[in-house]
Amino acid sequence: MKFKFYQNDIVEKARKLRESKESIGQIAKRLSIGKTTISRWCEDIVLDDNQYQLRARKEHENAKTKGASVARNIKINSRTARLFASILYWCEGSKYPSSNFIAFANSDVGLVVTFLELFRIGYNPKEDKIRVSLQLHTTHNETEMTAFWSNKLKISKNQFYKTTFTNPTKNMKRKNYKGTCTIRYYDVSLLLEITGAFEAFSRKITNNGGIA
Repeated sequence: MKFKFYQNDIVEKARKLRESKESIGQIAKRLSIGKTTISRWCEDIVLDDNQYQLRARKEHENAKTKGASVARNIKINSRTARLFASILYWCEGSKYPSSNFIAFANSDVGLVVTFLELFRIGYNPKEDKIRVSLQLHTTHNETEMTAFWSNKLKISKNQFYKTTFTNPTKNMKRKNYKGTCTIRYYDVSLLLEITGAFEAFSRKITNNGGIA
């Protein structure tokens, strides 16, 4: 299924109309855009007089609060950081032997920042060896995005590689999309250590049926 790309000004216009209490159907008709797309853009806008939205938001908040309790008593030390970093890396990182260096890529800002902080705590990398690659849409402002990621990652702009750009015309519009960021660290031994941590954890789960 192909998704049409919409410029930010169209998205913002739809959101402002929703904030002024126009219905999803009215906005869709006014902008000649499908109701499903409008709903996705405005899903976080809760109108004070919409009891259904208020109940749904409350249920969402309660579910997230329940989920947050899982992490409440977990202590992040070098050992747990190595384990969590290895799990995240196994999901989103480049694997040996197709890669001989650490490369963790994602467009979720929170996920990239979390991996990097766990990597720092667990493996104590040399900060000046960390490199960053950005893949942006041609609609992005490179200077702004580089500054954004540099601030979030606490990494100097001098450690960023040349940005690559892709044409977004056939992609679905993602609100607040900041591009795809790749954290690179050139140390094959460390890559294998991360791999070994996950593989041992996986064996413990699958062979023992869980962790005691």
